[in-house]
Amino acid sequence: MIPFDKLEDQAKVWSYQSDRLLTDTEVQWINEQLDPFLEEWAAHGTKLKAYGEVVNHAHLILAVDESAHNASGCSIDSSVRFIKQLEKELGISFFNRLKMLTLNNNQFTYVNYADLSSLPEETIVFNNTISNMGEFKSSWKLPVKNIISQQ
Repeated sequence: MIPFDKLEDQAKVWSYQSDRLLTDTEVQWINEQLDPFLEEWAAHGTKLKAYGEVVNHAHLILAVDESAHNASGCSIDSSVRFIKQLEKELGISFFNRLKMLTLNNNQFTYVNYADLSSLPEETIVFNNTISNMGEFKSSWKLPVKNIISQQ
């Protein structure tokens, strides 16, 4: 597994957000499932230089260093199957894009996307539409006012 801080800005990144905060036990279990998946994750038979971790007890972050080999449709499909299996085992969803995780005063809260405009402007919203490491660094965490201005 490649260290996250060693990924170049163009590395492919996926941020899957759970629909509720995960317990410590669930995070540990996901990480136990994640290591073997990443070891075997391949595109057209070539192992990917990949990274994965649960962050904030809510986000499953996957990344691929595509300088060695690109993630292909089949490898992306296998990651989605892996995440769907995690969902089934834990009774959660990682694909509900209308439920937003926010951070305000060191407190995580879920809100509906439609209710973002009711939050204080400095509230942090996690932008799960990022697609590479550069975007992860610059725009994964945004003040809600930036999200609202894009609507």
